[in-house]
Amino acid sequence: MGNIKQKALPGAEVVSGMMPDELRELVRDISQQGMTRRVIAEEAGYRDSALSAWMNKKYSVKDMAFEVALRSALERILERRFMSGNREAKKFRKVKTSVVEAVFSTAKICQFQGLIGLLTGKGGRGKTTAAEMYRASVSNVIYVRTSRFMTRKHLMQAIAKQVGVDEKSAYEMLVKVCERLRRRKSLVIFDEAENISLDLLDTVRQINDWANAGLLFIGQEAFYDTLARARPSHEYLVDRFKLRMRVKDLGLADVKMLAETELLLQNSLEKALLRACNGSARFLETLVFKLVQMIEDGLELDERLIVKTADAVKIF
Repeated sequence: MGNIKQKALPGAEVVSGMMPDELRELVRDISQQGMTRRVIAEEAGYRDSALSAWMNKKYSVKDMAFEVALRSALERILERRFMSGNREAKKFRKVKTSVVEAVFSTAKICQFQGLIGLLTGKGGRGKTTAAEMYRASVSNVIYVRTSRFMTRKHLMQAIAKQVGVDEKSAYEMLVKVCERLRRRKSLVIFDEAENISLDLLDTVRQINDWANAGLLFIGQEAFYDTLARARPSHEYLVDRFKLRMRVKDLGLADVKMLAETELLLQNSLEKALLRACNGSARFLETLVFKLVQMIEDGLELDERLIVKTADAVKIF
């Protein structure tokens, strides 16, 4: 009997949008690749019996605390696999593209000047990857990938856990978090910020007020539109944003840099790749790893293969 090829795991950014049954399938995939369910449960702060019950659809928690904790745990697990260079996740190795440079420069200003910033752009351009890279390379950075399922307490728990705070109420967590951050040049990054309601935004901005920590909200243009519409009724809140950066599409140099982490490019094929991906790092990633597979099957990399493969993997 031949070896069964392992299923490629997704990037951490997809977890927040998964339905419960999709989360169960992800748990199965991760456990089949060497991580026991006991370890997954412990990452979420629960016993493996709780995870087993939830997997069998017998675990019920009215406030969804278990599911929220599990989502965060699965995100951290997938992040670690990506940050360690796991090729099975089909993720590019980390390189400093123009998107990374934009995120780094915005994050540094927010962190070291104690400002609230907003960084927006189309999905799939590499904002999340860049934020993960910044968190990995700079000290005193808290990174939270938000979810539409988060309550005020869930959001504060995600922040508090990273600074060693364990309190019961959201307010007590907020006070203790600010005490921990007050004497540091700290930054809290909120990724997928379009999931954050105005009420939650009003809560976390107090970290800036009380601890002088920088806050950086990263999301799509929809979040900026939400803030703009809310300004007449929430001027005190919206006007706290002192810095805005828009992330552009990938350029030719970015495409070449990313593609060459997996492919040996010749004859300016980066131009064909740029046309095919239309500036999207996410689509480029899908395309390049498909091309790698086709080259391993004996096909020659040329412009015709790039165009044909791009049409094959394009869904919309």
